[in-house]
This record gives sequence, C-alpha cells and structure tokens, in this order.
Amino acid sequence: MKILVTGVTSFVGYHLAAGFREAGFAVTGTLSRPGTPEGIRGERAARLARLGVAVVPLDLKDPDSIARSVERIHPDLWVQHAGYTKAYAYDDYDLHAGFTLNVSPLGKIFAAMSAVNGAVIVTGTVSEYSDSDAPHLESECCVPATPYGLSKLMETLYARQLALRYGVPTRIARLFLPFGPLDSQEKLLPSLIASLRQGRRIALSPCLQRRDFIYVDDVVSLYVRLVRDLPRSSFEVYNVCSGESPALRDVIEEFVAVLKADPALCDFGAVAMRPGEPPMMRGSNKKARQYLHWSPMSWQKAIRRFCKVELEISP
Repeated sequence: MKILVTGVTSFVGYHLAAGFREAGFAVTGTLSRPGTPEGIRGERAARLARLGVAVVPLDLKDPDSIARSVERIHPDLWVQHAGYTKAYAYDDYDLHAGFTLNVSPLGKIFAAMSAVNGAVIVTGTVSEYSDSDAPHLESECCVPATPYGLSKLMETLYARQLALRYGVPTRIARLFLPFGPLDSQEKLLPSLIASLRQGRRIALSPCLQRRDFIYVDDVVSLYVRLVRDLPRSSFEVYNVCSGESPALRDVIEEFVAVLKADPALCDFGAVAMRPGEPPMMRGSNKKARQYLHWSPMSWQKAIRRFCKVELEISP
C-alpha cells in the first residue's frame, strides 16, 4: 500500500510518515517548497530519508501540483496533515491563509484520489470543539472559539461533503495535545525537559489548566488502525486523545520526578495565564476504543517513555 503524507517535517507529520514506514507501507512525504529544510525540520527530513521515505515538494495551493503528485505517485491513501497553524491559539490568526491552505486544496485532492480509487485521512484538531468542561464527543455540535478552530472545522465539513460526492473513504483524526521526541524546543514540554536537565529555572504560569495530552506513539498507532477502518464506512470522525485531563502542574511535577530534577527550578506563577485560555480540555476516546480496538497509554507512562527516548536521542 502506498501512502502520501503532507507536512512531514512538522512534529506529528514526521512521526506519521516514520510510523507508516515502520508498519510496512511505502511512504512518500511532501514539503511545501523545494530544498533542504533547516533546524529541527531538517533533522526530521534526514531521519525520514534514512528510513526510506521519499520526501518531495508539493504546493498545496497549486491544483496542478496536487494532480501531478497523484498521477506520479498513485497513492492508495492521502494523509492530509499539512495546514496553516501560525498563531493558531490567538484571535489574530489569519483566517484567509487558513482557508487557503486548510480548506481549498481538498477539492483537488478528493478529485484526484477518486480517479485512483484512493482514500483520505485528514488531521483535525481539538480546536474545532467549543470550550467546555465536559469530555468532547465526535458527535457534538462544534462552535469553535478561535479562527484557527473555525478553519479546521470548515476543513472537516468540506471533507465530508467531498467524501460523499466522490465516494472516497475518509477519516478525520481530531488531534488533541500530542507530545514526544523531536518536537520543537520552543514548546513547553521540550523546553521544560531541557531546563530541568541543565539546572535552569523555568518561568511558568500557575499551570492549573487541565489538558488532554497524548503521546505521539499512540497518535501513530491510531492512524495505522484508521487504514484498516476505511472500508467500514464512507466518513468518520475520531478523537485522538488520552481521555485523561491532569492539571498541567501535575504533568510538570511528574517530569521533575522522572528526571530526578530539583522542583525549585519550576517557578509556578511567574507568568500570567494566556487571556481566554480554557481551564479544561479533554476528549472521549470511546469511539476509537470501540471501532479501532485502540487504547493509549496513561499520561504517567507516556512521560516516562518520553524522558527515556529524549535522553537517548539528545546530544
């Protein structure tokens, strides 16, 4: 089976391409522009090359580029992971840019995949849901709180229309908060690990918000199971979540304990909470458990695995 994955130099995109390859699929990854990426993206691309994943340029804003890629690669499955995420958590997210990259390309993608009798998996997001203290269900009515969430919900709804129009089996994988190795050091958990290992203080908010973190290996295993689920029905949405919502402070303190670091390095309350940040974010994974026979590891076990792998790959 041949799988095309867009956005493979992103954190999750890299792990998806690597995971599909390790599961025995022939994988082609795409970049938005020609050339060798720099920094962590370049490292991910180099690792994929060593795994035997071909990485090629693809301009999702160019319909002809999409058609040529399908004609040349003839994928059985298109995993649409690339998207516009700059300032995704803020009200000044560029909705036009989001529509241009997250929504518009789907028409050509589905038309091209229909011609080769293929299937599509689209990476969605927890941001499609309304802010709520209750666990999010795939069946609930979504009223996103952010422009980014709105652009991704439009992507989901448009994918559903196209799946039914073209008869292309489609799955939406609504991703919650993934973490794991080879993530950007600018993000909280990788920067936390680096600070704790180096004995540097890290300024934190009170960290009372509760979040549904999911280890990236569990994300990959769910996507692999989605491949087998595609013949079951034309269109489905699945939450990719742990189903747990520990307080962020508890998560950080678990990292401190696992790394045997000094708790005093964590300066809780040194910075304010981001305005409008919801206190709770949690999903239900009952649907994935029932239909995919999938279950994620606990957040404590995920932290222990992350720290072990991070120490193995860090210089």
